[in-house]
Amino acid sequence: MTLLPDGSSEFNGRVVPIPQTVSQEAQQSLRAAGALPTSEGPLWEHRTQLDAQMHLLNDVARSIFPTTVTEATIGGVHCHLVRPEGGSPGGRALINLHAGGFCTGSGSLVEAVPIASITGTTVIAVDYRLAPEHHYPAPVDDVVAVYKEVLDHHAPQEIGIYGTSAGAFLTAQTIMRLQRDGLPLPGCAGMFTGGGDLTDLGDSAAIFKMGGFGGPQVYPYGHPHSDVTAYLRDVEPTDPVVSPLRGDLSGFPPTLLVTSTRDVLLSATALMHRALRRAGAEAELYIFEALTHGFWLNVRLPEAREAIDIMANFLSSRLESASP
Repeated sequence: MTLLPDGSSEFNGRVVPIPQTVSQEAQQSLRAAGALPTSEGPLWEHRTQLDAQMHLLNDVARSIFPTTVTEATIGGVHCHLVRPEGGSPGGRALINLHAGGFCTGSGSLVEAVPIASITGTTVIAVDYRLAPEHHYPAPVDDVVAVYKEVLDHHAPQEIGIYGTSAGAFLTAQTIMRLQRDGLPLPGCAGMFTGGGDLTDLGDSAAIFKMGGFGGPQVYPYGHPHSDVTAYLRDVEPTDPVVSPLRGDLSGFPPTLLVTSTRDVLLSATALMHRALRRAGAEAELYIFEALTHGFWLNVRLPEAREAIDIMANFLSSRLESASP
């Protein structure tokens, strides 16, 4: 793949232009994403830099979406409570599992702040343990511990779980763990660019990078630099709790999935949607045009605001319809 001066890309002998079907802001973000340097080595070696970038995104989100943020320990796990300005109605809660390739992203609030502000719901952003220092099932253990304590104050139908990228995979793994352990499932879920089988991310992962046609690559499972390899380590990857796509999804709560056509996890997201629908679960899939992995984290993009509104409306409506 070769980046051309006008921001288009030459890929396998064909020129892929910057699309005119997206906003001017999105076109500029695609030019910038395509020029991202390809980082070498495992993701966790860049944790300090990536966490700093995530905190800049936090600041932008908080400047646009009015919220208050406090730290709390829930179920023995460090969390941030993100509340809409002016308080939050009782009776419902959302649990957010941040992005970051299982290795970075601690303290990320960019997914929690907009949803809390728009839905008027408290969002619990979980600082789950990270690889490679901690591996599966430690992050899932953390989420389940938080969920159990939230159940002490809320009916399960009043709780939603959602996340982006690594957080989307963790959302599915958490639901399968709850189901396995006989615990009540949440009222809804959001899997935003993520699927149900970390060992095979599908066709798009062989085509795209983090910036679409440019930027850092995603190393496949089994590669020594792979964040998935560091996260799963030596667990059995075909276990349905580890790879929910391989299990019984018929009991899944209503689930929203979001991706885009230049997303490295487009295939993984689409495969999970089809699997949920085959199992008879309620599942909605939105695919945006031309944008890259987790584009809604750049909350200034018009398409990001559209995606966030879709997420907020889905989560809020499913919880409201379940509330007494």
